Amino acid sequence: TLMKEILMRKVALTLSLLLPLLAAPAVNAEPVELKIATVAPNGSAWMRIFKKMNAKIKKETAGEVNLRFYPGQVQGDERDVVRKIRTGQLQGGSFTTVGLSMINPKVLVLQMPLMFDTAKSLDKVRTALQGEFEKSFRDKGFEMLGWGDIGWVYIFTNEPVDSKDALKKQKVWAWQDDPLTKAMFKEAGVQPKLLGLPQVYPAMNTGMVNAVYNAPLAALTLQWHTKVKYYTDFPLAIAIGATVVDKKEFDKISPENRVKVKEICKKYHDALTKRVHKDNVKALKILQKTLTAVPVTAAKKKEFKDIAMRVAKKFVPRYYSQALLDKVMKLR
Repeated sequence: TLMKEILMRKVALTLSLLLPLLAAPAVNAEPVELKIATVAPNGSAWMRIFKKMNAKIKKETAGEVNLRFYPGQVQGDERDVVRKIRTGQLQGGSFTTVGLSMINPKVLVLQMPLMFDTAKSLDKVRTALQGEFEKSFRDKGFEMLGWGDIGWVYIFTNEPVDSKDALKKQKVWAWQDDPLTKAMFKEAGVQPKLLGLPQVYPAMNTGMVNAVYNAPLAALTLQWHTKVKYYTDFPLAIAIGATVVDKKEFDKISPENRVKVKEICKKYHDALTKRVHKDNVKALKILQKTLTAVPVTAAKKKEFKDIAMRVAKKFVPRYYSQALLDKVMKLR
């Protein structure tokens, strides 16, 4: 009886010491800030949604996670951003396929010119292959937070362009780090002016370049439309993008909040894609007030389609596998 009483007292004492600890709130994890750069200008549709997304993330993670965005090329071209992520100066980027392909070349299969006829077709393929693309980014040391489209890409010029032969006569810009566009132009016999994105507007100002390509919303946002007179009424591709962050940095977030961040980012990136497609329709209508649409005949469209298919096949196996290309073409 005495032994039982002593044992019970020890248990009671232990519980009295443990209960306050068990009832105490958990210590918050160390705050994590991910610095993310993008070429999207401040005030653009992309940045407006990113700001709302970050506010939601901070609220749902009780301040544990903050995404600090650097818009408008303040951290340089996408090549500069990728380099800064690798050296630890930044933790992520919201990229076009140019930056994404420097990390994971497989993504170029989704950017192939004339691969998709509708945005719905692209969405179908991305959804079906989401797990495969997320894994391929993780294998490269990055975590994908969400896709974000730029929109249908048109050619904007100072002279009417309705064929590859007409395009050859122009001073055409190509993003110097974009293997896809350079290959497309080379296959078409075009000798482009290779420049970084920040150099395009100044080059248009001086006349060094008189033909560029972009989505209407981006052309409007970057003020490129003020330097041209025509657009070729034949969209060549849907320019896509995505936000990715260094996986080691992302893994510093608590497991519970990692799930929350991924869910919130997907929701807002999906909303961004829908918003951007709608805004591109509006932007094209605005551009049509000052720019003249140049129609392209079925025969000339076929020339571009044949070029695009040759390029898609030439990118195997350097950038992506034949199996992945086959999957995309079947799913579309």
